[in-house]
Amino acid sequence: MTRTAIIGGGIAGLTAAWELARSGHQVDLYEAGSRLGGAIAPVALSGVRVDAGAEAFATRTPAVVEFLRELGLEDQVISPNPLGAWLQLPDQASPMPATGVLGVPANPRAEDVIAILGAEHAARAAADFDSPMRWSAAQNPALGEVVADRMGPAVVERLVAPITSGVHSADPYELAISSAHPELYRTMLAEGSLARAVASLRRAAPAGSAVQSLHGGMNTLISALESQLRQLGANIHLNTEVQDLGTLEADAVIVATEAPQVRRLISGGSQPAGLSASRSPGEDSGVALVTLLLHAPEMDVWPRGTGMLVAPTVRHIRAKAMTHISAKWEWVAQALEHQLGPSHHLLRLSFGRVTDTAGSLGFRSSDSDLLGAAITDLPALTSIAVSHDQLVDHTVVRWQAGLPGGSPQQRSDAQHIRELLRARHSAEGPRIAVTGAWFSGTGLAQIIPDARRTAQQILAP
Repeated sequence: MTRTAIIGGGIAGLTAAWELARSGHQVDLYEAGSRLGGAIAPVALSGVRVDAGAEAFATRTPAVVEFLRELGLEDQVISPNPLGAWLQLPDQASPMPATGVLGVPANPRAEDVIAILGAEHAARAAADFDSPMRWSAAQNPALGEVVADRMGPAVVERLVAPITSGVHSADPYELAISSAHPELYRTMLAEGSLARAVASLRRAAPAGSAVQSLHGGMNTLISALESQLRQLGANIHLNTEVQDLGTLEADAVIVATEAPQVRRLISGGSQPAGLSASRSPGEDSGVALVTLLLHAPEMDVWPRGTGMLVAPTVRHIRAKAMTHISAKWEWVAQALEHQLGPSHHLLRLSFGRVTDTAGSLGFRSSDSDLLGAAITDLPALTSIAVSHDQLVDHTVVRWQAGLPGGSPQQRSDAQHIRELLRARHSAEGPRIAVTGAWFSGTGLAQIIPDARRTAQQILAP
């Protein structure tokens, strides 16, 4: 039996631990905090328990659903209300176009795209179909660069930026296309068109919603993983921070923490050779999520569908996104009605971007400032005059680990670290591997399969 140490009890570390434990490895999982799950966690408002962090996973590949099936959670998989989300732009609020990937339209001539871009900018976007391809497989460009080149800057500003800002907390010109969507760039090169690439990816994706979740919230995944790990004999060490890999009694180590800890652990405190000197956004920034429980009969009509993504150019709204949780997930609406009666609504507003400057409302803001901004933003976000008097309960949750980055330079650094570790293994010492959002990219659809592949590398002879 091989003994493997996993450093980090977030979803990446838990997934890798489960993959190894069920294959017969003795697993020791070390988590510096008092609980498992990282950015997947529960929070309760007036007796109703919902997700405090990540609430869904992308279904563009079957990777997460297959994982849930192997865990025995397939029957809990649910899809959101098909109403979809809206975009808030400086001059209008509109439903998000129906056929797109990261805001990039499959059909720039569609009416819902023209309604947001205008006829002139939509025509510029449609030129992508016939424009020569100047990008190559050897490049690692930012998403914004590619979209602006193929379809024009208006598509970046009005369709892409609200999504990358709300989902990745990042500027599209600072977000590597390989981090945002690994297949989009390769498919564009194969198709010779960005729009045709989007259409191809949508056709290839599993039928149904673009995202799914679990009944009871994604936090139920953490409970299931912990339970199965303990049944498989894994040793879980909470409140245990590993300072030096040399202190571990293990044949192999997987480091599944944030970038600063990864760099420190694998290099003994020094900067690994060949890496950029740029900081990781997670070192001194993060996101703040304000969840509001309201009694608001006027919101029973779901005025903005399942939520709103706010363009960074919008000045009159300080939140970057709003999710109408009880409109998006039917089980939440049912739980609220059962616990509190009709016309109660849960909404979550998100504050904080990678591009934030000193003084921006976000991770380091006080609870009172965040709550005040959320209440102030609500009428603009919902089109309804919701007041503070209708507030029943609220929570503020901060995630410093919520901004893993994703710039072309960061992606290059992540690849370089993995290459260094592969070379080190071939020369000396125990096998060391790394996984987590900083290496895989943001979202469970990238984190989970990457963690499983990393575990398989440990299992390989």
